[in-house]
Amino acid sequence: MKQFLLVVMVWGLATAVAQAQGGGGQFPGGPGGGQFPGGGPGQRGQARALPLRDDAPRGTAIMRGQIVAADNGAPIRRAQVRVMSAEARESRLAATDAQGRFEIKELPAGRYTMTASKGGFVSLQYGQRRPSESGTPIELGDGQSLDKLQIALPRGSVIGGRIMDEFGEPVANAAVVAMRYSYAAGGRRLTPAPGGNSRDTTDDQGHFRLFGLPPGEYFVSATLRSGGTEAADPTGETSGYAATYYPGTPNLGEASRVTLAVSQENTTVSFSLIATRLVRVTGTVLSSDGTPASGATIMLLPGNSGGGRGIALQQGGNGARTTPTGAFQVANVAPGRYQMQARTGGRGGEGELARMDLVVGADDVTGLTMVTAPGATITGAVLSDTGEPLDFRASQLQIAARPVDIDVAGIAGGGAGRVGDDWSFELRNITDARLLRVNAPSGWILKSVGLNGQDITDTPIEFPPGQAVGGVQVVLTKKVTALSGAVTDARGNPLLDATVVVFPADEKLWMFQSRFIKAARPDQAGSYRLSGLPPSEDYLAVALQGLEDGQAGDPDFLASIKELATKFTLGDGETKAVDLKLSTPK
Repeated sequence: MKQFLLVVMVWGLATAVAQAQGGGGQFPGGPGGGQFPGGGPGQRGQARALPLRDDAPRGTAIMRGQIVAADNGAPIRRAQVRVMSAEARESRLAATDAQGRFEIKELPAGRYTMTASKGGFVSLQYGQRRPSESGTPIELGDGQSLDKLQIALPRGSVIGGRIMDEFGEPVANAAVVAMRYSYAAGGRRLTPAPGGNSRDTTDDQGHFRLFGLPPGEYFVSATLRSGGTEAADPTGETSGYAATYYPGTPNLGEASRVTLAVSQENTTVSFSLIATRLVRVTGTVLSSDGTPASGATIMLLPGNSGGGRGIALQQGGNGARTTPTGAFQVANVAPGRYQMQARTGGRGGEGELARMDLVVGADDVTGLTMVTAPGATITGAVLSDTGEPLDFRASQLQIAARPVDIDVAGIAGGGAGRVGDDWSFELRNITDARLLRVNAPSGWILKSVGLNGQDITDTPIEFPPGQAVGGVQVVLTKKVTALSGAVTDARGNPLLDATVVVFPADEKLWMFQSRFIKAARPDQAGSYRLSGLPPSEDYLAVALQGLEDGQAGDPDFLASIKELATKFTLGDGETKAVDLKLSTPK
């Protein structure tokens, strides 16, 4: 399959990175360079953040700033500004006033990301310089007031056009989506463009408009699914339309890219859907005990999109239910490659599952038999590494068995559960290879997962269908590692426009869901910070520019930068400083 790289451009935005203590000061690019008031609540023209929850922690820090348009510096009113901090467990939302200004008060100390969004504009993080990268985190101390935080939003690019049938007539109610290649789950995959405006439904004239898009290269697809017979010719043959890519092909490898610059509008992306004969897929579903699986759900998911099952779900699929005899019929299926799933009833992720790959041609597919199987059940207990009682409520801890295969990550059932008051847990309906991970309260991290004396913390395990696997021990620790340092250029100057990648020398640990791979951006002072890495004697760290979000998880990319990295060790619960200079890959 032909692969296309996403074009990464330097935006040239007026994203401000200067910050100052205290109130007052001028914003460049604002109307008349007007003063920014540094006053408190009730001041005229001051936008206010949404109120805190009653149980939310109240801090003493304040963020103030302005959101402006990148093309002319005009203030953007009613823009949404969200600040989030994982370590402070804080998420706050504010709206800008008529002058594009915002204020968020009572923030706990921590490291925050700040994102601004407004319909018709590209959403950006503070300090973001390229469409595929993260922004600059903001280090905020107790009682600190940051008053000149500015984000300049570019107007979004637009893809528009018409969807027609094979006769050139407009097609209404077709689903149109813009997709691009990006890094996800350890590889480069075709994913829907960010934002809810990257998909649309055609109107009665077949028109669609996808807006607010970042610059880059896109594939545009259109799908028409009514759930009933699409059309019938005089001979009674059922026909309809296959999922079609611009400029009019069912094959992604033959699709054309639509390249967009910043704020560009391209409304000439018109194409016709590919007419095709639709066939029926029929068969029977049996439960694991050999009896007919009555009322089972049948789903036929496209499998030829080039982006794994995740993009297949975005494109939609055909479905049906089995009769009391276990029989099923899926109508109006276009030729192509699919994965067919049969899932029996049950609540809370329970039930049985069967999957099979299927190639559909020009003829009906008949006589299929699918036998479902129950997923595995995992039981165990949570304890601390010291043997002392855990100092938080069991209800605050969640355990998940996460799939390591992106193709099943979005469709695999089961795998998550809460912990009982006695610190026991049960995970049901586990299929496919999994890693056990925890979402623990602040100050605690996963130390190890053991099964029958074997450490399976970082070993994907495929549990036998229907089996009950007990005795799993999930060990938590308060010995949390901390890694920090300065990032500088060749002259020793602090560097904000970089990404720090930390990864293990052992290539066996370069997998999806790895605990040993982390990436961070330097804050406003050029310092990066990471926590929660497992101890290891073979860590590598490198600072690079131009990295896309998620690229650090790509094994091929890690192999290409391995020789540039700085080696270091990290002990159990150790706090270490590792300063890095910018590296340039060959």
